[in-house]
Amino acid sequence: MENSEKCQLCGRELGGEISRHHLIPVSRGGAGTETIPLHKICHTKVHSVMSEKELEREYNTMEKIRGNEEIEKFINWVKKKPVDFYDVSVKKKK
Repeated sequence: MENSEKCQLCGRELGGEISRHHLIPVSRGGAGTETIPLHKICHTKVHSVMSEKELEREYNTMEKIRGNEEIEKFINWVKKKPVDFYDVSVKKKK
C-alpha cells in the first residue's frame, strides 16, 4: 500500500490500524467481493450505525454510506484527528 492511499470514508491518508470493508457484508453473501480500505475507527463507526441488512440493501456503496447523516457528522469530527487516532469510546451496535 502506498502512503498516499486515502481512507474511502473520511478521506484522510491511511495510517494506524487499517481494515477492509466489504460493501456487501460477508454475513449477507459478500465473501469474495470488493473490499474498501478504511481506518479502523471509520470501519467501526460504519458498523455501529448500520446493520448488516442495511449495509446490504441500502448502504452498499461508499457514496451512500457517506450520505448518512450520522456518518456525515462523524466524518466532520474525525477528519480533524491524526491518521492513527482511535477513540476507544466508539462502540459497536449489539
